[in-house]
Amino acid sequence: MRLARASLAALILLTALLPVNAEEPQLTRTWKFQGKGGEVEITLTRFAGGPTSLSIGSLGGQVQSEVEEAGFLSKVLVDLPNYGVGLQSLDFIECRSNLTEAVDRVATYAASSSQWRGALYTTNPGRAYPLVASFMNTSGAFREWVSIFRQHGLTLEVAGVEKVIFEPFSKTGATCPPRSNCRNLRVPTDALVQLNIHSMAGR
Repeated sequence: MRLARASLAALILLTALLPVNAEEPQLTRTWKFQGKGGEVEITLTRFAGGPTSLSIGSLGGQVQSEVEEAGFLSKVLVDLPNYGVGLQSLDFIECRSNLTEAVDRVATYAASSSQWRGALYTTNPGRAYPLVASFMNTSGAFREWVSIFRQHGLTLEVAGVEKVIFEPFSKTGATCPPRSNCRNLRVPTDALVQLNIHSMAGR
């Protein structure tokens, strides 16, 4: 059910970025890799006059390793020019944040944040979403991916999150930071994420 909802949200997010009269994708290509947690698919989608993106997912929604997926991404980036796609033309990546290292980093950062507890108890659940995106950037949730893209003169930045799932800190396996009370604390453990891709030369 979670995977189905994430897939629907991904479709809605992508549709919002396309021209009103967008046609079928000009180019699609899928790479498949065997990870320790199952098969990982990375799909390139390119629209004429629209965005060029990569989506990363695992069949069945299995939890994967961010470090391992960085290796898969590296291979895809090297292969893209063979399909007439320059790396500078990439606009964004869509993925889920339920990667082992990302969950640990974001949960630990949230546990140290006084803002986080306030956001959890607000009557407006959407208030927590910008914080989750901010925590992902500040905690280096996707640091191995960022390192791979920097090798090609590009940077990654979490632009937004949707369908965030909150679970007890104790389920993450992360170590509670010093002077933090993690008992009964709920933290983000999964979300649909959009990471925007920028040229380092333009920053």
